[in-house]
Amino acid sequence: MIRSMTGFGKGEARFRAGKVTAEIKTVNHKFFDASLKLPNGITAFEDRIKEILQKKIKRGKVNLNLTYDGALLKGGRISINRKAAKNYHNELEGLKKHLGLKEEINIKDIIALPGVLSFDSLEKGLTSFWPKIKKALDIAIERLVYDRAKEGKALQVDLAKRTKKIETMLASIKSRAHLNIDEYRKRFAERVKDLTGGRDIDMGRLEMEVAIFAKNSDISEEITRLANHLINFNKTISDGGEVGKKMDFIAQELHREINTIGSKASDFKISKNVIEIKGEIEKIREQAKNLE
Repeated sequence: MIRSMTGFGKGEARFRAGKVTAEIKTVNHKFFDASLKLPNGITAFEDRIKEILQKKIKRGKVNLNLTYDGALLKGGRISINRKAAKNYHNELEGLKKHLGLKEEINIKDIIALPGVLSFDSLEKGLTSFWPKIKKALDIAIERLVYDRAKEGKALQVDLAKRTKKIETMLASIKSRAHLNIDEYRKRFAERVKDLTGGRDIDMGRLEMEVAIFAKNSDISEEITRLANHLINFNKTISDGGEVGKKMDFIAQELHREINTIGSKASDFKISKNVIEIKGEIEKIREQAKNLE
């Protein structure tokens, strides 16, 4: 099963001391990139959480918001790092002047910054608190993966339809490939007659010109390669897993082959099919950017 890079998952872990909630949102990105928003006092888990996320999410921009509501944060001694708070305030004031902003700096914003506020009771119970965080995190990841797989299934259906369209149009191109040469022979013979005032045509010269044209306009190899790329593309979709980058690469190869066919062929219907195939390939490339 292929998976989209966009999705959402939410998980909760309730226990006697309170509730941990994990919300994960993912969007498109070339690589795995995690941004974590954690409650004060439990930033020690950041690396551990990123490691868990990366095992299940191979590609995409990941935004995790972890919240805790319970006695561990409400009770115990609260420590405020006044020096850090003052430094933050000074820097924010300087930034505000530099950008010409008029908004007031809110104390709530400063307290939320890393290292300003800490909770002794929570920090002392980190070992026992981790299983609650992991439970909420695991549920959120499971739901996120399901969400990404659900959207991936819809994308898979769409991609299969587009490759089927391309296959149909490619078959039409293949059926008309010989007409490209026949039409050239006819047009060339008529042109020679016009230039020579209707005198007999040197058939040997005509066939030589046609042979040169046939060699330069032969699209059989491009058709074969394009067909093979489509087979590979469909197999990649069926195999599933991390397919986004590979599909984008195959789409580039499809585009290369159809471009060559378009530059060689002079048949109107072939040219029309080429334009339509290019449109489908561009849509495939856009979809590939959405896949893990």
